Amino acid sequence: MVIATGLAVAAAPAQAATGCRSAPYSASFGLADNFMVFDGVEVASAPRTGTYRTTSQCRDIQVKNTGDGGSWGAPFHACVVYSGRATCANGWTYVPPRQWRNLATNVKDGTRFTIWISVNLGTYNGASAVGDW
Repeated sequence: MVIATGLAVAAAPAQAATGCRSAPYSASFGLADNFMVFDGVEVASAPRTGTYRTTSQCRDIQVKNTGDGGSWGAPFHACVVYSGRATCANGWTYVPPRQWRNLATNVKDGTRFTIWISVNLGTYNGASAVGDW
């Protein structure tokens, strides 16, 4: 977990080709305002450095909000940003607590990307998720 100016972003790697939406997942990530210094919508990028890469495990880039809707398990918006781009590829997708959402479909294997998550830290203290691709 990396903490920069009170905003923490966590990310972790890897999985096998047994199917989408089954553990272990391709990655886990989240964002937290551990010191409660932010008051409003904040956007974080996962992974913190580098990119993820799609695999033959899934045709889609999918995320699940692992939060419970409480102050540390916020609903959030997420999007895919492909390597070399500066904006969301398909716009923002709302991801409610305990739900899966597709951020991109039929993505070519080996495609590099990051995921941006947007959380209202004026209402919630953090959010967490897993992803599969």
